[in-house]
Amino acid sequence: MLRSSGGGRRPADIGAAVLLGEIAPTRLIDRPREYAAAGVPFFLRVDLRNRVPALALYELVEGEYHPLAAAAAGATFVMRQPFEFSVDPADLLDEEAPEEEPGAGE
Repeated sequence: MLRSSGGGRRPADIGAAVLLGEIAPTRLIDRPREYAAAGVPFFLRVDLRNRVPALALYELVEGEYHPLAAAAAGATFVMRQPFEFSVDPADLLDEEAPEEEPGAGE
């Protein structure tokens, strides 16, 4: 999410971002420090490790990110800033529900 339209230019200046997110890698890289230095107000981390998805939203306060909202699979992640959004992190997995066995539930 950018503060203003990028007008089709690529890449956008990181300082123009209001919210940046990343899918947590298996080896952590300290990108949030770069985002904070650029003044990005919000940072969203999506963690899909160990097949237990979790979301965490951080807000930039005095040059450091502080937790604002978080949830793991089975709970509802709710954020109000910089826009309203809610989801059960389990819905982020690309898995279908198991099919019911024939005759089950009768």
